[in-house]
Amino acid sequence: MHRIVLDTNVIVSGTILTTGVPAEILEAWRERRFDLIMGPIILTEVDRVLCLPKIARRYSLDLQSVQSLLELLVARAIIVTEKGLVSSGLRDSKDNPILACAVEGSADYIVTGDRDLLVLERFQGIPIVSPAAFAAVLDADR
Repeated sequence: MHRIVLDTNVIVSGTILTTGVPAEILEAWRERRFDLIMGPIILTEVDRVLCLPKIARRYSLDLQSVQSLLELLVARAIIVTEKGLVSSGLRDSKDNPILACAVEGSADYIVTGDRDLLVLERFQGIPIVSPAAFAAVLDADR
């Protein structure tokens, strides 16, 4: 089974939009078609973004639904520490936890919509792919 790091943007998009590739990826995770690797920084960022008043209002998210998602993520994901600077050459240093999580969790893929990560294409042998590219991997695995 693939071990995957989903960037915050994929988790948030898959949560607030009920259709589309990020939502399909989250559904595939719920169906246990891959293992999700996460760390506390990613979890905190998912919580922060989903609880932003403008996001909560626009997408009708209540605190209970966000808490339920976070509890599911903690219960079912492989949790790592995200410790350590893995690359000082990042265009955006806020992406370091994603890379650290992938390295520590021995990820097979990093899935992101973040251009600063996608431009790397690979990190320490781990492919960095768009949600659409990862959806194609999931389809091929069927």
